[in-house]
Amino acid sequence: MIEIEAKTAMIQSPEEIRAMTSELTMSVWTLAAIGALFEAGIVEHLREPRSIDELEKLCPAIARSRVQRSLELAAVSGFVVADETRHRLAPGAMPFAESPMRGALAGDIRTTLMQALALLDASRDAQPSRGWQHTNPALLQSQGDASSALAVMLKRAIVPSLEGLAERLEQPGARFLDVGSGVASLAIAMCRLFPALEVTGLDVSDAALNIARSNVKAARLESRIELRQLAVEDLSEERAYNLAWHPSFFIPSAEAACARIHAALRPGGFILFAFSGQGPERRTNAVWTLIDELWGGIAPSALEVQAFLERASFAAVRAIPGPTWAPSLMVGRRD
Repeated sequence: MIEIEAKTAMIQSPEEIRAMTSELTMSVWTLAAIGALFEAGIVEHLREPRSIDELEKLCPAIARSRVQRSLELAAVSGFVVADETRHRLAPGAMPFAESPMRGALAGDIRTTLMQALALLDASRDAQPSRGWQHTNPALLQSQGDASSALAVMLKRAIVPSLEGLAERLEQPGARFLDVGSGVASLAIAMCRLFPALEVTGLDVSDAALNIARSNVKAARLESRIELRQLAVEDLSEERAYNLAWHPSFFIPSAEAACARIHAALRPGGFILFAFSGQGPERRTNAVWTLIDELWGGIAPSALEVQAFLERASFAAVRAIPGPTWAPSLMVGRRD
């Protein structure tokens, strides 16, 4: 408790304000430098020790001095390990040198920086807006890329813990409902991990769906991914899906959405309800509450999510443990 109070103590002087904003600025630039290593293609070459000379030849499109300075920041943060002449990824960063985790982290960094700037720009507008309003293709694609890592987590850690689901997702006719499908990155990743799976992606954004259609076509998955411009509350199917993904950050009507998803699931099917949750760290909670507001969703507590699912007649409702940096997850089953 003392530590939290120290972090949130009232700032008493202009000098403390400048110290605070300076510290946050250093974090922003460190994040941007690590993102630049991804964007330039350098990260994948750091699976083994590399000198600046080697990296300059491998990635000639980025200036040598910029590579060097970005690596220095990455080393200070612990993302990269440096000796006198060479750099390599830290052991914990190695998985991010390969797909799909490489694209997911690069997308997360890019979309975070772009959305932060968009918040500043929107704050100057004469008319206030709420909810997901983005149409920038680069931002939309990076947001989708960031979500693609969920498929790996589902395959490895979550699906095996849900009774009978792993077997059903491997069978012909298995179906996944991707609510808020965006540019279809998650839908594509799920199809690649589950070869028998068919996906229905729902979204209301013209801009996102236009990119999604191109992405699905490029992935040659048109026969397995159906994209619909539809709010989940208007979904009319009954007993059609084995698994549904519900990201509450984008959906203001969680109660109606849960009821509709319950009807759309096959008996024995599951909903995965993602929400920002509330943890012990006050700044993290405040950031997620802001994100919920910006994205147009809600910021429910775990007890509220449990109530949503139980009122929608889901059984065996429980939280799924996860890392502190990720959204909270709760699962429910249709009997």
